[in-house]
Amino acid sequence: MQALPKTSSESEVISPSGSPRILVVDDDPSIVNLLREALSMEGYEILCGFDGQMAVQMARKYLPDLIVMDVAMPMTNGLKAFQFLRAGEDTRLIPVIFVSGELSKDVYPIVEQGSRVAHLKKPMDLEHLSSMVRQFIRQYPVVH
Repeated sequence: MQALPKTSSESEVISPSGSPRILVVDDDPSIVNLLREALSMEGYEILCGFDGQMAVQMARKYLPDLIVMDVAMPMTNGLKAFQFLRAGEDTRLIPVIFVSGELSKDVYPIVEQGSRVAHLKKPMDLEHLSSMVRQFIRQYPVVH
C-alpha cells in the first residue's frame, strides 16, 4: 500500500466551535451538500471531501470525530481510504460510516469484523443517519 503524504501540525487542529467534527465524503456533490446541511443543523462542524484521497488527507489534517464516506468513488475508493486511515497512528480510531447503494462483499467483512465502522444503504434515511452519528460520537470519542 502506497503511503499518502502527511500534513504538518495535524494534532493541533481543534474544532473552533467545540462541536464534534464530521468529515463527509462522496463524489456526488448533491449528496455531500444534503449531508452537510442535515448534520450541520444538528450542531456538528462539517468538513467536505469528494474522493478517497481527499478523505485521507483531510482526516490527517483535521482529525474529525467521525467520517461518513461513500464506497464507490474515483481516484481512491472508500475502502482503500479506510485502509489508509486504519494504518495511520492518528486516524486509526476515527469511526467510519460507509454509505453505498449496496452492501458489497468487500464492505460486509469490514463492518462485521470491527467496531467503529457501520454501513448505511443509499438512499439514506436522514433521521437514521443522524441517530447513528449521535451514537457513534457518544460511543467512540476520538481523543485528539
